[in-house]
Formats: sequence, structure tokens, C-alpha cells
Amino acid sequence: MRCPPAPGRRDCSTRDLAEFAAFLESVYGTRLAVHAPAATARPYRISCVATSTAVAGELELPGTLGFAAGPPALLVVSTLLAGHVTVAEGREEYRFGPGHTFLSGRPGRPRTARTEDATVQCLAVPWAAVQAAACRTVPGPRGAVRFTCLTPLDDARAGLWRRTAEFVRRSLFAPEPPTAPLVLAASGRLLAATALAVFPHDTASAPGPRPEGLDTTSDTLRRAVSFIESNADRDIGLADIAGSVPVTPRALQYAFARHAGTTPLAYLRRVRLAQVHAELRAADPAGPVTVTEVSARWGFGHAGRFAAAYREVYGAPPSQTLHFPVAG
Repeated sequence: MRCPPAPGRRDCSTRDLAEFAAFLESVYGTRLAVHAPAATARPYRISCVATSTAVAGELELPGTLGFAAGPPALLVVSTLLAGHVTVAEGREEYRFGPGHTFLSGRPGRPRTARTEDATVQCLAVPWAAVQAAACRTVPGPRGAVRFTCLTPLDDARAGLWRRTAEFVRRSLFAPEPPTAPLVLAASGRLLAATALAVFPHDTASAPGPRPEGLDTTSDTLRRAVSFIESNADRDIGLADIAGSVPVTPRALQYAFARHAGTTPLAYLRRVRLAQVHAELRAADPAGPVTVTEVSARWGFGHAGRFAAAYREVYGAPPSQTLHFPVAG
């Protein structure tokens, strides 16, 4: 998953929309087109601070602007200080005014937006940080985090986000911002966990895809399968899986051979392949998602071996699934 841009303070002030759009793309990693029905006398401005775990920005968008953007590369939470913003995702449309806090988009979903003399504060973290926060807070098997709405659950939780955001923003925009890795990591984790508390999502009821053909009547196998499916995004091995049951590695291998006809690590690979398959099918073919990015996130470092394993299971190359999801 895409990480925030190179650390440091960056600013842009321009009347050139193409230059402004390119700057936004470099900060937030999402392809977008920007248009304005009329020229404005004031420049478009953005000030941002990027760390290894988060991006804080403030945008001034004079006049009326229209945006067409691909699926967001980062989780971006915005608070509108002035003006109005309208965001449309498919058939859903949201209109925000001063003081409103909202998600700027959701994974796999392109959107359009219209801003009217808007001043917006944004905080962004990688989707991987949100997924990691879900793994720490939501029990049981988990799939990808799926936010079900762009707006907070209620006013109280919107206030929680704004207080958290102000705390992080003051730290990042300080004359001498923090540089210690542990402090920066804590800020990213705080934002990700707060976003999960503030915005509605169905993470708890969205287990990842499970390969077919399992006989889970064995308690050993059932416990191991649950651990694998809950931790497939982590760097786990045979000893970790056996320790979660707990049994010896040899007993674990016997349970998989007898009841599933495979090995624990082969099953782990199948789960990860299933996750890659699901993400490629859900991605926008015209968006920024790549097969290399998704496969690497799920632990497949060798492109050739990954492609061969994927084709063996799904009968088509991963690129076909991404670009022709119905066929793949």
C-alpha cells in the first residue's frame, strides 16, 4: 500500500490548475483531474507536512472547482473550515458545510467533488495503517476495512476526530516537529484508530475469502485456520501458527495433511492469494492500483512465482483480473 510522500514541509501557491493538480497527486497519490468554470483572482494554495506515517495539509480553494479522482491511495479525513464541498461516489452524494468532518473517499471507489470557496484541513494515513489498527481492535477473522459512509457516526465522534486531529496537526506543524520514529509511528496509529472509532465500517462482519475444500471438524485445524485467516497480512510462519493452537509443528502438519490435504504454509499462501484476488476484482481498472503493489502487500515478493501460483488457482493471470474483473 502506498506510503505518505517523502517527509518534510511542502507548500504550493499557484493559479495554474494543472500545476496544482500535479502537486496534489504528489502529496496524496491519487490520480485526479481538476477543472474550473471561471478563472479566479486568488491562487490555489496548499501547505502540508508529510512524515513516515501521516500527511497533514490545509488547502485554500477559491472560486468553484470540480474534481474527478480515482480511488484514494490514502485514508484522507477532511474538516471543512469555510465554504462548501459536494462529494459523489456512484449514486451516493454528500454535501458538507463549515465545521463538517468527512472521509474524502473509500478504497476502490472513484469519486467526483465540487468545492465552492473552500478551506479544508486534511489528515491522511496509509490504508495499511487502518488495516493494522483494525487487527488490533476487532476480534476474529477480518477482511479489508470497508467504511460504509463518508460521515461520522454522530456529532460526539466527529468532535473526537477534530480534537485528535488538532493535537496531531499542532505537533506536525510545530517549528520543531517531532522526528523520533516511535513518536511518528504513534501519531499514525492514533489517527488510524480514531478513524475506526469515528466512521462507520463493517470490518467485524467482513471476513476475508476462504479457499474451499476444508474439513474443519478437527479442533486443531479449526484453531489454526482461524489464526491464519486473522493474521495473513502479518509475517507469520509454521511456529507462529502452531503456537496459536497450541500444538507442536509436527502435530499441526499432521492435522492439515489429514483433514485438509495440504500443509499449513500452503494454506497460508492460498489465503493470501484469495485476498489478492479479491482486491484485484474490487479495484478500479483505471485507478492507481497495480498487481505488483497488491501482491507485495500480501507477501509475494517474486513476480514470476506469484503469477504462476495465481494462474494455477484462478486460471488467468492477475493482470486479467484487475483489468477485466468479470472475466478474471
